[in-house]
Amino acid sequence: MNATLLGYRTACSVLTAGRAAFFGDGDADLPINRSALLRQDDLTPQFGFVGRAYTSTRVLLLGINPGNGRETITRSATDERMMPTLIRFAQDPSPANFTVAQGAYQAECATWHIWRRHCAEITGAGKLSLNDIAYSNSLPWRTGSESNFDDSVAERAATLYAHPLIDELEPSVVICIGKRAAEIVRIGNPKMPHLIVWNRAQAATPSVLLDRKRAAEEVFAILGRSRS
Repeated sequence: MNATLLGYRTACSVLTAGRAAFFGDGDADLPINRSALLRQDDLTPQFGFVGRAYTSTRVLLLGINPGNGRETITRSATDERMMPTLIRFAQDPSPANFTVAQGAYQAECATWHIWRRHCAEITGAGKLSLNDIAYSNSLPWRTGSESNFDDSVAERAATLYAHPLIDELEPSVVICIGKRAAEIVRIGNPKMPHLIVWNRAQAATPSVLLDRKRAAEEVFAILGRSRS
């Protein structure tokens, strides 16, 4: 096991446990009507990335779980570039394959809707680059139910992935993108660093914008950075 490659230990433990450990059955809650290629993608966990300068800030962003996209036959352009490296790591979990998979994930994530809508605002609030942060999801698997997976799955996501990842990365602040991600992280009331919940509501109402402004100010305060 590589002692210095952050996130690697937890990723390997997930691969050893397998999808059935999270869902009770490896085929449970999979997206339906997908081609064999996309099914292989859906059966592959996604572990996010840890930026090269993460240890200088120790800011961890956590979403809920990987999105499925609307495709049923062929991959999106993003998945065409990223998924082969993730599959390669799942099949051969070497440190080298993990590094390549993380790099591919990092290269693509900034193009995603959640990144453009929320993560960019969060990183901007702390004057952070992609290399300054770590990003993953509370549940590393795609689901047919999207973020509405069963509470028993949420509990296993916490114990099998989210909590071990936090223990391994030792973040100074965890920013959960949405209440559902925060609920998972808080399961069992673990000892936690600073936890910020980012309001990911679709409608940017005045109250939502105020919540985000407060969260941004908290990021500044924790990191001890100037707004100028």
